[in-house]
Amino acid sequence: MHRRSRVAIVTDPRRQDALAQAMHLLGDAWPEVPEHGTVVKINLVSHQDQRASSHATTVGAVADFLYARGAAELTVAEGATDATAGFERLGHRRMFWKRPVRFFDINRDETEWTTFRTRATDGSPHETRVSATMAKAGLYVSVALAKTHVNTMLTASMKNQMSCVHPHERIRMHGYAPGGNGFSGLKKHVVQWLKGDGPAVAWATTALGRARQVPLQVESIAGRLQWDRLRPPRREFVKSIAALHVNLARLNTLIGPRLAVVDGFGAMDGEGPRFGRARNFGWAVVGNDPVAVDGVVARLMGMNVADIGYLVLAERLGLGNLALENVDLVGDPLDSIARRCRLHSHAPLHRLWRDALPAIGETDAEPLRGHHFGTRSAAVRSPSGAIHDETGTAG
Repeated sequence: MHRRSRVAIVTDPRRQDALAQAMHLLGDAWPEVPEHGTVVKINLVSHQDQRASSHATTVGAVADFLYARGAAELTVAEGATDATAGFERLGHRRMFWKRPVRFFDINRDETEWTTFRTRATDGSPHETRVSATMAKAGLYVSVALAKTHVNTMLTASMKNQMSCVHPHERIRMHGYAPGGNGFSGLKKHVVQWLKGDGPAVAWATTALGRARQVPLQVESIAGRLQWDRLRPPRREFVKSIAALHVNLARLNTLIGPRLAVVDGFGAMDGEGPRFGRARNFGWAVVGNDPVAVDGVVARLMGMNVADIGYLVLAERLGLGNLALENVDLVGDPLDSIARRCRLHSHAPLHRLWRDALPAIGETDAEPLRGHHFGTRSAAVRSPSGAIHDETGTAG
């Protein structure tokens, strides 16, 4: 017997009105809002480019409801790129002027960590640190954007937890050891440069995406893009995709939103999550189940939810409902506003995630065995007080 979920979809010319209507439509499905201990996790995958990051208006609209429902104070948190700069540059501090809020930069401010077990591409398990502040939140709210993603096809409310992981260890989410990015030689340095945040990186990312899109599509249509026919570099990449799906599902057992908000006004398709095509779909999706919310967002963007591994695995773990027969949809009808979006150029490889599970020690029938929650440890700081992310962006 599945516990039913409620997801509201609202279209409106104005972002604030769509969000307010969607949150109102949740009705009695709203989680209880504690007076203290509510964390609003936003997404600032770029601290310079608004297109890739949570809009202050969106965060402010969510905060209005949380204050009205009993929150005496809020913590607005993020850990991707330079969150402290992003809070200021993208207008979040101005939005909360004279309101009871604490801005929390996970990379700089966290001093206590808990652990969970991640899966490496070679099948080995690793203890990986994650923010204890996020894990202990009385109410954890994920405020995300609807974007395509280079590794997971979609990033929305569940992928948003990625930057809660210790910045030195986020690479473990991809199945690799800290201190690298899964590559060696010149390619290692090129990949690391592509994780930067600037116009040159944006141009290069877009150009590379266009260059590989046609060959991958041709191979896919011709039936040559199969797991057992992949060249070793592509096979390793697909293994890292599978590991990320497994590890994201595990992470959400430890830090799971009880209120998920996805902004379709600041959306992105193509080479997301940072340098794709900015889209304004004119909708907001809000729900009490992040699996259901992200499943609805995927369908609104024309994706097949079976291609998004962390959603499939999260449903099997009991984290929420992906199947729509277990979701009460309210607001605007999904089918009338869904549209086909431009997927990331890696999409043909994204669809092979299931085939790579045995290669990393998982099975499609028995995913995520052995996950657990562990101990807490002190943060390791740089001389400047910040903890630097070795892997770049997490959005």
